[in-house]
Formats: sequence, structure tokens, C-alpha cells
Amino acid sequence: MDGTTIESQLTPFLFPNEPDWFTDIRRAALKNRRITKDPRFAKVNYINWNLGELPEVNQVAQLDHDDQSTKDYILCSLSVALTKYEDLVKKYFMQQALTKLSDRLISFSTAFVNSGNFLYIPENTKLTTPIFMNHIADSAQNEEISHNLIVIDEGAQVTICLENEQAQASGKIHRISEIILAPNSHLNLINVDVFAADTDVYVNRQASVGENAKLDWSIGSFSDGNVVAEMNAELVGRHAQATINNGAITSGKQTQGMNTRVTNFAPHSIGKISQRGVILDQSRLVFNGIGKIIHGAHGTIAQQENRVLMLSDQASGDANPILLIDENDVVAGHAASVGRLDKKQLYYLMSRGLPKEAAKKLVVRGFIGTFAKEIADQRVRENFQKILERKLTDGE
Repeated sequence: MDGTTIESQLTPFLFPNEPDWFTDIRRAALKNRRITKDPRFAKVNYINWNLGELPEVNQVAQLDHDDQSTKDYILCSLSVALTKYEDLVKKYFMQQALTKLSDRLISFSTAFVNSGNFLYIPENTKLTTPIFMNHIADSAQNEEISHNLIVIDEGAQVTICLENEQAQASGKIHRISEIILAPNSHLNLINVDVFAADTDVYVNRQASVGENAKLDWSIGSFSDGNVVAEMNAELVGRHAQATINNGAITSGKQTQGMNTRVTNFAPHSIGKISQRGVILDQSRLVFNGIGKIIHGAHGTIAQQENRVLMLSDQASGDANPILLIDENDVVAGHAASVGRLDKKQLYYLMSRGLPKEAAKKLVVRGFIGTFAKEIADQRVRENFQKILERKLTDGE
């Protein structure tokens, strides 16, 4: 692939007044795309989804967006940030949370990124009102290839809800998010994914958690399309903490495969994973939970629980817990189960006068809705429950 070909492929995706260093990252990613392999999602075959293939570009016009920043934080599209807040973006973009072009889909998404958000919470800022972030489009192209950069500076505290309620155009979506927690910061992060049917989606969310920082991460995986997703928290500072709660529902003939990972790099760090999924109709759901403790990370905790509830004889699911431990002075454990509705629970509810279908729905809602209790803000919690209810109702 010669230089002319590289430039001609990248040109339709460049942001207005894009700085040279950012374009250089694109070039490196495009070259790397040819020599790296697809990421592995155990027991999920997604190759025929044709992710990582260059879309046909019909429109190249970029969309103009106002800076949505306030006196307390910076929030704008990635293209605006690259011109208005270039030094901040350059300091963090692919420097801490996502640092390697380790597979073909990361390389593809980095080379052809056409949209994304930039959010920066300054040092020691403590926000009591949640920030609601919907996806900000930068490009008039139909296919989203986005990169979100979220930075919580030292001592800052905030709740962020990233929602995707609007139906996406059918096709492919590639979405990368970098989440950086500086020392002594605290982030409550809620992701609610509702990608539309007839859409194939690749999601990669990487978090770097600094010393004494805390990440409480709740994910509602309520899409109708096919999804493969990476959720990764790296505990790089002493006493760093990360808890990932992931609730997923699959229905119809869709497939969702999820790699959820917490890696303890630093001593006395705490990582917890809790995943619960409900499988309806002829769908498939796979949880791969990975807890990894690096040599030298003594006094750490790595715990995980993966549970899947199947409501159809034609559904299939897996819950695969993995512990990779290279240190002795640690506490680590896991639990996993794949099963059907508890007949004793159904009998108990029916004995109290509930019809069988109503009792069944109540058990399912209790099983998958436990994560909502972990969301402190009432508005965020109610919205999470609303989307959960809609997904369950649609799948009945």
C-alpha cells in the first residue's frame, strides 16, 4: 500500500483543520490494520458480520457543532476538541487507557474515526448533577466510526450517563471509548446501549484507574442488533478500585458477545465484575469475565460473578469466568451459572395469587434489574429501568 493510496483512503474521514499528529495516528493505524488479527470473543463467531470493512463514502461533509462546555467542564465533539482544546486531547488521546493498536478492529476504528465526544472534568471539580451524554455526530456519513475520550482529572467527582436510545441506521457501528481516572478521582459511569436491529456493532471501552481512584461502572446492554463488546478496566494506581456491573438481554435471533476484564496492575487494588444476562427466543449471549492480577500487585482483590438465565429452548448462552493470577498475596474468586427459571420461585409467587406469566415476568425483572439499585441518582436509575422494561416487553 503506497502513500498515495493511504492518503486517498483517509481523506474523506479527516476532520476540518485536523492537526498533523492526529492524522499521523490515522496513518499508523491504517498500516497496522493489514498485519493485525481480529479480536477474539470466545464462543462467538462474528466474522461474517464484516466489521472493520471500509464503508462506501457517499457524503464527506462535516457537521458543525457548538461547544457544550460549561464553567465546570468541557464537553464537545471530537472534531471541535482537536482545534479548540488540542493540547488536552493530545495529552490523553491513546496515551493511557488505550495505548496499542493491538487488533484489526482497533486499527480500523482509529484510522477511519469520523465522530466522537470529548469530556474533561477539571481537577478537584465535584459535580452533584449528572452529565447526560448522547452521541455527538461529527460527520454526515451514515456509518458511525467513533472515538470518545473522557478524562476525570485529579480529585474530581462526577456521574456520567452515556445513552444511545435513538435507533441507529442499519449497517455497521464501530465505537471506541477511552476513560481516564486521575488519582483520587471518582466516576459513576452508566452506559445504556440500545443499538437497533439489523445493525452489527463493535464496542471497545477502555478505562485507566489511577491511585486511590474509584470507578463504579454500570452497563445496560439492551441492544436489538448483533454486538461484540470489550469492557476493560486497568487498575494502574495503588488502592485503585473498579466495579463493573453489566446487565444484558438478547432476543430474536441476535447475538451478543462480551469480554469484561479487570486487570490489577498495582498493589492493594480492588476489581469486581458482576454480569447477569437474560436470553429470549433464538438469541445467543456469551459472557467472558476475565480477572487478571499482575506479578507484584500484592494485597489485591479480584472477584467476579457471571450468571445467565435462559427463557427459551432455542436460546443459547455461556458464562465463562477466567482468573489469571501471577501473585500469591491476593484474594480471588469467581462464580458462574447458566440455567432456567427457578421453579420454586415461580411456585411461591403463584401460591400468593399471581398468574404464571406475571410471576415469570416478576422473577426475570428481579434477576436482571438488580443493577439499577447500584445507581444512586434517581433520574439515571429511572431511565435505566425504563429502557430495561422496554427491552423485556419487546422480547415477550
